[in-house]
Amino acid sequence: MKIEDFLFEMRAGLEKKWVKMLLSTYESPAFLNIHQNRFANPVGVTLASGLEAILKLLAKGEDLSGAAGPLEDIIKIRAVQEFTPTAAVSFVFGLKQIVREALVREKLDPAGMEGYFQFEERVDSLALMAFDLYMASRERLFRVRLHELTNGNYTLTDGAICPSALLRRERGKSAAEQSNLS
Repeated sequence: MKIEDFLFEMRAGLEKKWVKMLLSTYESPAFLNIHQNRFANPVGVTLASGLEAILKLLAKGEDLSGAAGPLEDIIKIRAVQEFTPTAAVSFVFGLKQIVREALVREKLDPAGMEGYFQFEERVDSLALMAFDLYMASRERLFRVRLHELTNGNYTLTDGAICPSALLRRERGKSAAEQSNLS
């Protein structure tokens, strides 16, 4: 049996386990898994649909360049959420473990499966691609932050008080000071 055939047959179960493994890296994985509506749960839906597309590509044995889009969508989310590079990319390697466990459950020997080692090499290539995408996303994020600093917009985004709230506070202080003077 070829590994691609196995992946295609077991795709639904493998996908569920891979999504569950990825969502377990979040503080509230249950919420991300509840809603399947893109508007109610954009992060959960993006993660699940991205993993589905990547697994489908691997099951068909297609070129990995097709995985760049879905993988980038996942990695952009993880880059903004301040995951470390290891934590952001480790879900890719988790697929190998999930497939190995499925092979053992089905009483199949990974070493005897045609194309299994090429599958693992492809997953490793996906992880390297994910790392490159993570670093590019982080670089873009830091450029945006630098741009905000140079333009003075950081006062609105770095935990500072918005100017209108600051004016209201100052008016409140001056009114309180005037009432104390009277």
